[in-house]
Amino acid sequence: MAVRVYASINREKRLKEIKDLRKEIDELDKSVVELLNKRAGLAVEIGNVKSKSGKEVYDPKREAEVIEKLKKANSLLPEKALLSIFREVISASRSLEKRDVIAYLGPEGTFTHEAAISIFGSSVDFVPVPDFESVFNEVEKGNADYGVIPVENSIEGSVNLSLDLLAASSLYICGEKTIPANQNLLSNCKKISEIKKLYSHTQPLGQCRKFLSKTLPGVEIKEAASTAAAAKLASKGKNSAALASLTAGEIYGLRTLKKSVQDFANNMTRFVVLSKRPAPNPDGSVKAKTSLAITLKNKPGELFSLLGHFEGKKINLTKIVSRPIPESNWGYLFYIDFEGHRDDPAIAGVLDKLTAMSQNLKVLGSYPMEPEKS
Repeated sequence: MAVRVYASINREKRLKEIKDLRKEIDELDKSVVELLNKRAGLAVEIGNVKSKSGKEVYDPKREAEVIEKLKKANSLLPEKALLSIFREVISASRSLEKRDVIAYLGPEGTFTHEAAISIFGSSVDFVPVPDFESVFNEVEKGNADYGVIPVENSIEGSVNLSLDLLAASSLYICGEKTIPANQNLLSNCKKISEIKKLYSHTQPLGQCRKFLSKTLPGVEIKEAASTAAAAKLASKGKNSAALASLTAGEIYGLRTLKKSVQDFANNMTRFVVLSKRPAPNPDGSVKAKTSLAITLKNKPGELFSLLGHFEGKKINLTKIVSRPIPESNWGYLFYIDFEGHRDDPAIAGVLDKLTAMSQNLKVLGSYPMEPEKS
């Protein structure tokens, strides 16, 4: 009997402790909401100042600074969770200044859509468009404030059409984001053996060659404008399947027959943000990256000389690829990414030398460099 009474007392004590702790959490939640509202009020004031000076609401430099400070201040929450929370806080605060319109390769559920949400949060208006050209057009015409496009994949390399459009466009790259691009086999079939037709974008086909060869030999492959478009087509066709994101599968009501079917587990895609205006100089507060397109003169050693200018100033190249120039006699356009901002004295000097030695040079943008995942 005494043991039973003692256990009852202990239980009541624990329940009281839980109740007290929950009461403390409730008080903290109230304080958090009050502080968020105070933060939002300051964002509105900043928006008013920006409006008078004609500055953009979306400031990738400032947001990168905020993220770095949050990471340093954090001691308990998983970093991914913390950044997801503040992505929405920043997005909601930004929307009080102005609700931006974001163009992306649709339909809803593409990896580009996921990247756009990861960059801007949910407090914006997303506009799906049918192709890459339309993303550029929407921003150039002012129908969208920003556009999001993929530029390279860790398995398949550069997205060539995106590079070609960047070189021809007047838009600037003002930000970047890398996200996992896990391809999944989605279908209206119950078994893989029932699949007769597979819809896919060209990039996933390249990322999943071994899987397709082993698992779906002889299956008819139909190309789609995007991974989400492939999922949408598969949802309407008999004995059809698609390579797409799990999000696309949920949106279009498809079964997930097999997850992560890409040939390499660590499949990542890098996206960039397009804007009519260049991003502000981070001024050393965050690391910057610069992207450029350059056509060299047809002379021996020109590429070697180009690389030498970067090496001489210890500037780290993060990417260099070439694309053939249409209607030229084996002329090539080189796309180069490197660390640093175009306004940095050392880099400005290198750009002057590259301009002198090239047939044409275009700086596609200098923007905050995405930090390495910790």
